[in-house]
Amino acid sequence: MGVFSRKASRAESSSAKPVNLKLIKINFWSAVRFSFVLNVALGIGLVIALTTLFLILNAAGFSALLKQYIDMEITLPTVLSISLGIAVFMILVGTILAGIWAAIFNIVARIIGGVSVGFTNNNQQ
Repeated sequence: MGVFSRKASRAESSSAKPVNLKLIKINFWSAVRFSFVLNVALGIGLVIALTTLFLILNAAGFSALLKQYIDMEITLPTVLSISLGIAVFMILVGTILAGIWAAIFNIVARIIGGVSVGFTNNNQQ
């Protein structure tokens, strides 16, 4: 038996009732903070992914082929600076958009009375 599992008797499982709640407000600053942390993680992943892709393509010899066609050599500092610029832009825009969407949700939820969310206990053992 795991730490988070429990055995319910038939009387307990048959008395489980669905619960309907209304989501009427999203805390603006919580949404902004969560979005910021999520976008920072995605930005770090983007920088790592683009750097890894560049290193793999450079090791495979695509840099010489690319230099032949565009007459410009792409180096690791160039790739890092471009990917870091994209990541910073993504962090800023993503955080601002999350705040805007939270504010829009709060306005719409105030007008229509919230969004109904239902929960049930489906723990069948």
